Amino acid sequence: MIPHERHTLILRQIELHGMVITAELAVGHGVSAMTVRRDLEELERRGLLRRVHGGAVARSSSAATAWRHRRPVATIGMVVPSADYYFPGVVRGARAAAGQLGVRLVLGVSDYSTDREVEQVRRLLDNGVDGLLVTPSQSFDQDRTTYRLLAQQDVPAVVVERSLEGADPGMPIGGVRSDHAHGAELAVRHLLDRGHTRVAVAWRAGPTAGPVLAGVRRAMAALCPDGETTDVAIPADGTPATEQRARLEGVLDDLLAGGYRAVVVLPDQAAMSLVDIALARGLRVPGDLALIGYDDEFAGLAGVPLTAVAPPKFDVGHTALRTCFDRLRARAVSTTLTRVALLPTLAVRDST
Repeated sequence: MIPHERHTLILRQIELHGMVITAELAVGHGVSAMTVRRDLEELERRGLLRRVHGGAVARSSSAATAWRHRRPVATIGMVVPSADYYFPGVVRGARAAAGQLGVRLVLGVSDYSTDREVEQVRRLLDNGVDGLLVTPSQSFDQDRTTYRLLAQQDVPAVVVERSLEGADPGMPIGGVRSDHAHGAELAVRHLLDRGHTRVAVAWRAGPTAGPVLAGVRRAMAALCPDGETTDVAIPADGTPATEQRARLEGVLDDLLAGGYRAVVVLPDQAAMSLVDIALARGLRVPGDLALIGYDDEFAGLAGVPLTAVAPPKFDVGHTALRTCFDRLRARAVSTTLTRVALLPTLAVRDST
């Protein structure tokens, strides 16, 4: 390793951890302690650090500040399932945090393929990333492949927008996610406040569906024990448009026949389609049918602007990157893991 490369690595370690130890640098770089001391003397002469007994510490100087601004202090890899729905907001949050911290963010997209996801993670690791933010395509109880891969790595990893409930308590990965059950409870409370006692859920299969269904049932049991709830699956993403329309027509028929005039729809694109079908039949929204979309990606653009549960996507990405970076900086002195759930909000519009 040439001196310039060693100097860069030394400064990067100081930026991350606040200090370096001469003996550890010598072993890590495969050089003598004397060589490391010469490196530290040179960097101190340039105003980039301050030598202390056994190593060096960070120094506040114009030269050190200029170095930090010139080079990323760390590189964090991020893998998300989609680049065009829901996750762009999460990526924006992570990118904002990376900019604030002087971190380089490298993005990969798995297209909801576990195999592709594993390839992306391994590629990032091969390229030397310092930490990982990963949203597995499947929930932990459906496919544990990616979760186990992350747990085996030496770099800090944070699972984004997926629950780690049921994972081994010793699994060394952090987590930041939206509390989708809480978001569903917000929707139910809003509908109950408007006089509805029969609340349906129309859901598309995916990792968010389970928590949303659980939240609706929990809220109904606690807030309206004499009320009724039901749920119905809607066509998967990618289903031909004519088939989707026909099946959503059937969903609406079943809900109305069962006396349900309030429905939470996951995701909000399906809610938009359901609104169009209801309006085409001459139904009033919300007079005859109240709808709440889930995700709030496009809900405000519906023919009748949709009330929608808004997961805190930007904040999830922002918090996840900061969590990974904090873990990276503290690895030498702390083994504490962070797993947090951020609360969605409800954007109230015309459909309720």
